[in-house]
Amino acid sequence: METNRTRRLLLIGICAFISLTGFALTANGQGSNLTLGGLFDLTITTTPTTPASLTKTSINLVLGWGEASASLDARLSNSSFDTLSLSASAPLGGINLNSSLRFNPSTVSFISWQSGATFTLLDLAFSNVTSVVDPQTNSYTQWSVTGAANDISFQGSIKLGICPLEFWEASVCGNWVWFDCFATMGICAAFDCTSGFRNITTTLTDLVLFEDFWGIKGTFDAAIVFSAEEKVLTPTLRFTPSWFFCSDIELLGEIAVAPPLTIQNLGFYGIRGQCTVSDCVTFTFADSLDDAKNSSITGKAAYFERFGISACLPSCCGSEGNLEIDAYFERPPAPSGTLFGMGLITVSFEFQLFSNFAFAFDGEFPLASSNWELAWTFRVLW
Repeated sequence: METNRTRRLLLIGICAFISLTGFALTANGQGSNLTLGGLFDLTITTTPTTPASLTKTSINLVLGWGEASASLDARLSNSSFDTLSLSASAPLGGINLNSSLRFNPSTVSFISWQSGATFTLLDLAFSNVTSVVDPQTNSYTQWSVTGAANDISFQGSIKLGICPLEFWEASVCGNWVWFDCFATMGICAAFDCTSGFRNITTTLTDLVLFEDFWGIKGTFDAAIVFSAEEKVLTPTLRFTPSWFFCSDIELLGEIAVAPPLTIQNLGFYGIRGQCTVSDCVTFTFADSLDDAKNSSITGKAAYFERFGISACLPSCCGSEGNLEIDAYFERPPAPSGTLFGMGLITVSFEFQLFSNFAFAFDGEFPLASSNWELAWTFRVLW
């Protein structure tokens, strides 16, 4: 029974995809030039225990005819052909249509079929996404509308389950600029099938507290979430100095608030920024004062401090090559034998050698262990 259902889903998706592709190329391709492009990616990973492992291979083909296009994307993970995607898009009058089918060729199993449409009516932008997956009970359709009235922009969406047809969730949001302070205000109400009313969220972004205090600009962000169970206030302070050549520095702070909106504590939890040395070289840094904030500040939860450098690399054919090196530090007591608590070094670069060949490299080097990993990516374009 399960196998038959999967085959039916796969057959329906293939038929829908072929129908849209055929219609797209017929309706939009008359008198237009046919174009064909694509790329081939090959990633080889090296570790201390595996000298060379083919971890990812992908082939992408794109066929264009007028305003219509169709693409095929095949991906292999660890030498297993596990994903094949077929996609098509085309305009029909004032409606833009798209369809995408994904399945696993190794097991001939259906993964998903997604179709969508976008159009404009009476200065309102409408969009629809319908996703059919296995199991079918996770399939849904979602309608969204966006527009503006005077200085207020608004968005609304509703999501319905389609197997069976039932209400899942909906939201209505509005945004505007508070011109007295040039801050952005927002309010959003959310509902779902479980609790009915879920919450109302109000946000305030980029409220300027002061423009120039010893060369420092202070701004304030806040989000307040009202739900049936609780009220949560999340305020954030940002202080941006304009010193020397380091014009992009943020001192991050927060306010601890107790009901009913009583300020308990004001403090800083981190700093991050970048210093531009030239058009091609930039230094970056980040320092977290709270281990719970490591991930959002340095990008890695295990490290509280990061220093990095990025630079341009020569690259062919008008593309821009780049190099990035980052050093991450652990909070004392760090493992013995590491310099100043440095725990990890990452290196990445990419550039184009020829018009149809590019190369990329990513490496991670933990200093307290030998579990390094290197990834080499070769890309052929046509």
